[in-house]
Amino acid sequence: MTINVRQLYFEGIKVGDELPPLVKPPVDRLQIARYVGAAGDWNPLYIDEPHARASGFPSAFAPGTIGMGYLAELATDWTRGARLRRLQSRLVKFIWPGDVLTARGRVVERRFEAGDTYTMDLELWAENQRGELVTRGLATYQLYYSADDEARQRAGQPPLHVTQAEEEARLARLSRAQPQRPAMAPRALQPARPLAPPTPPPPPAVSRVPPAARPAPKPAPSSRPVQRPAARAAPKKAAPKKAAPKKAVKKKVAPKKAAARKAAPRRPARRPAPKKTAPRKSASKKAPRKPAGKKRK
Repeated sequence: MTINVRQLYFEGIKVGDELPPLVKPPVDRLQIARYVGAAGDWNPLYIDEPHARASGFPSAFAPGTIGMGYLAELATDWTRGARLRRLQSRLVKFIWPGDVLTARGRVVERRFEAGDTYTMDLELWAENQRGELVTRGLATYQLYYSADDEARQRAGQPPLHVTQAEEEARLARLSRAQPQRPAMAPRALQPARPLAPPTPPPPPAVSRVPPAARPAPKPAPSSRPVQRPAARAAPKKAAPKKAAPKKAVKKKVAPKKAAARKAAPRRPARRPAPKKTAPRKSASKKAPRKPAGKKRK
């Protein structure tokens, strides 16, 4: 059997390595029915809703082995072709329809067994969308020590022999080869802040000089030199010109009108009529007085 994916070897793992989480879609009733039919577990609590409610449950629930299948899928995808020795799980909490399960795991132990066999133990668990532990399990896998060990065993040769002391020496060499991080000096403690609030700054002083008597602010000096325009010569005033005397213009009269004027006889000029003057009234005669009107009652 040829595995196209990269193999996971014993020398490339260490205790504490975490597996990438596996998030599954929500568990629905169709998935539960298919799983029950494939496993042959026809428990009415999984598929019969009235029976589950009559038994005291809020609804039908999923089999606990569904969570175990998620843990096995996570471990198989991460180990990439390693040989499974043991897989066990335990249901901690019910799995209800609609729950979103997330499978997680980590390496808890790696062992050198007799017959040049290299194994590791994985701790596995599954959580629902509320972060509650639903399923817990443990898996044991057997791996090749390295690529040379895999080539020897596939060629029919005995496996590569590596002792516990040689493995510890190799890990020590790897740790010394890695550059050490420089130690950072501890930060100095900052002084405690005062409990009293800081005093506000004093208000700015108000000038009592009236605005008319205040000197005008001087413009800020600029770095560029001020270029003044060159003085221009004042233009000379021209002498006033004397107005020329106006010539009398004779009105031109049309020849026809002039002949008509000569032919027409002249009329004698009319004298104005004498103005009539009103006779003066004598001062002795007075105008009669008008009788006073009757008073209204």
